[in-house]
Amino acid sequence: MTRALRVLFLSIATLVIATLAISGCSSPDEAENDGAPIQVNTSKGSVTINGTPKRIVALGAQWIDVTLAFGVTPVAYLDNIQVLTGNPSPWSREGLKDSTPISTEDIVGQVAKAKPDLILATSYMADGQPEVYDSVSKLAPTIPGITGKQIDPWQDMVTFLGTVLRQPDKAKEITAGVDGKINATKDRLPGLNGKTYTMAYMYSADQIQVLGDPDDGATYLFRSLGMNIAPALVAEFRKNGQPRFPISTENVPLLNSDLLVITANTDQLMSSLEKLPGYRNLRSVRTGAVSRMSVAEIGGLNEPTPLSIPYLLDKMNPALEQASR
Repeated sequence: MTRALRVLFLSIATLVIATLAISGCSSPDEAENDGAPIQVNTSKGSVTINGTPKRIVALGAQWIDVTLAFGVTPVAYLDNIQVLTGNPSPWSREGLKDSTPISTEDIVGQVAKAKPDLILATSYMADGQPEVYDSVSKLAPTIPGITGKQIDPWQDMVTFLGTVLRQPDKAKEITAGVDGKINATKDRLPGLNGKTYTMAYMYSADQIQVLGDPDDGATYLFRSLGMNIAPALVAEFRKNGQPRFPISTENVPLLNSDLLVITANTDQLMSSLEKLPGYRNLRSVRTGAVSRMSVAEIGGLNEPTPLSIPYLLDKMNPALEQASR
């Protein structure tokens, strides 16, 4: 596997597990009323945030989107999706026009140039590149993830940033807006309840990456719609313990489910997948319940955010409608 693909799996799937535990955060009311310092106890040590941050650097797609959801443009950002595709995610592109992208070369120097008063990092940045985290954390208060899970729940990130920005009501508004969009889809398509789905990414001529962990952060949207991962993939996860794991192309029948959400590294690979023995016999393919995603879009499902979820619900709507029948 190439280095670029290894980075892809680390960044999109966030395969490095953080060990963060937030336990000492000031209450939203206290923070909002008197601007008291907010203290966060993390696996990297205690972090104190004084006042309301004005210059935020966001390291990772989830933090970028959460910041933008508050109407705050980060002064600089490192987008793992943009590093791979050359562009920010379609749902965040407009909001980042006045922000400075950070490349993967000399991350610390670029962060320092942005003169941040708060740095929001994903667990991948904190634990996957500890030397970078150690250096940037000396520049400004730095938060290395939220929950210690492979993928932080976006609601927790919104609540946290609402506290930091002294805008707890705005945080509730953001969360309610996304939940409302999901609930509207659920009410409109009640047939989705109890249906199964598969998320798959064909990254080479003979390997397909799949999601098998029913508790993974990427399952949030589908669980909210009443859907479950294909049982065969859950069974494989129970055996190998890997939330995401590769299957060989001869095991295409394992993708069988009511809904297939899929992407491939290239159009050529996607065409190859569609020609594999067993693909056309998949239930989702026979019923037309297949949603083909770009790499950026599948990233938005793997790392759900208050901006990606509404966008991707619209994108998947035709396939969801077919799966609900």
